[in-house]
Amino acid sequence: MTSLSKMPGMSAQPNWTTALAAHHFSLVQEFIRSNPQSQEAFQQAQLILPGGNTRSVLNATPFPLSIESAQDAFVTSVDGKRYLDFVSDFSAGLFGHSHPEISHAVETAVNYGFSLGAVTRKEAKLASTIQERFVSIEQIRFCNSGTEANIYAIATSMAFTKRSKILVFSHGYHGGVLSFGAGNQALNIPHDFAIGVFDNIEKTRSLISRDLAAILVEPMQSAGGMRVASREFLSFLRTAADETGAILIFDEVVTSRLHYNGLQGYHGIKPDMTTLGKYLGGGLPFGAFGGREDIMSQFNPTSSISSESKLLQHSGTFNNNVFTMSAALAASKIVTPEEIQRINNLGDRLRERGNQISHEAGFGSELMIIGFGSCVGLYFANDPDGILRDCFYFSLLRAGIMIGRRGFLMLNFAHTDVLIERTLVALQDCIGVIQGL
Repeated sequence: MTSLSKMPGMSAQPNWTTALAAHHFSLVQEFIRSNPQSQEAFQQAQLILPGGNTRSVLNATPFPLSIESAQDAFVTSVDGKRYLDFVSDFSAGLFGHSHPEISHAVETAVNYGFSLGAVTRKEAKLASTIQERFVSIEQIRFCNSGTEANIYAIATSMAFTKRSKILVFSHGYHGGVLSFGAGNQALNIPHDFAIGVFDNIEKTRSLISRDLAAILVEPMQSAGGMRVASREFLSFLRTAADETGAILIFDEVVTSRLHYNGLQGYHGIKPDMTTLGKYLGGGLPFGAFGGREDIMSQFNPTSSISSESKLLQHSGTFNNNVFTMSAALAASKIVTPEEIQRINNLGDRLRERGNQISHEAGFGSELMIIGFGSCVGLYFANDPDGILRDCFYFSLLRAGIMIGRRGFLMLNFAHTDVLIERTLVALQDCIGVIQGL
């Protein structure tokens, strides 16, 4: 075969495209043969669960792997296959699986009662650990997911400003009811949304107005493809919020793992409110929203800012549940600037070496490895049907490495230099096979 580096683009070659489709078919058939128990579990689940799951992001053809157990950096399927896990529960699994200190905290909590229906000292202690990390959070309230956190942050901003329009961005994802990517968005909350172009100042400028209640943005779009916002763009939004009186909300549900002080700390840009979730609960359901004291005082019945008619009510049976509070406190001691930097360095190496491997193989026009720190994205050019991306997914799976089906790797604290090197070897092998089609 002609060297790919001399070709104008593999996807432009009809013979290569046909060979890739055949390779993809072969990989899928091998996956089906190798995972009969996962297939059976999926078929049984479909009888009672629409789509066979209760989390649409896990939809997969021909069927998803069914995971039986997990430990450290690995998961084991019902078919007994062990995989190096780079899904990391879509960034929530920052600590690896079954971290002993978090496990101990949860086990201890069982002995002191749960579903208490009362205030505990743990929630204030947890709030203090979070406030220490994020300069924008003067006061904070807990909920049960990042989705809830963003819903509450929007509602809080609308109540504070007495306005209704919310500026969001294309391909943004702030939870299952706040999704602005492709596909059916019928479940979105029916707010008055203006949708700007992410990381594009000029195409967003016309949407800045004095009727904005809030500007909601991810400093890096995760579900949107690991696209990082520039400091200039985030600064522009900060200025726009100052000039219009809108509340600037940073959705750091994912990005707070990329710097000890979040990407707001990394960029030195202070939002008015911040939303959090995922890993901060130590692997249990968790969400939080917080910000300026004058904004958050709307929830305080003793505040001079609030009155009975203006007081905001925020309830939730499990907002301060003992298990999440215990796990989150244990997790907060594990998250350190040094450990975050360590896995960020691993992610940087994965990107740098992976792109080098791709370039040296003449694959650079087809695959770019992007992202920030420990969040790694695989971007496939000229792949509208996702066949090339799927070939990488199934090939890595065959090598015992599980990445996100949509093309991402989320590093966690259980990952090591040795495991990154193993992944780079598998990536090189994968590229080599496709190169030889």
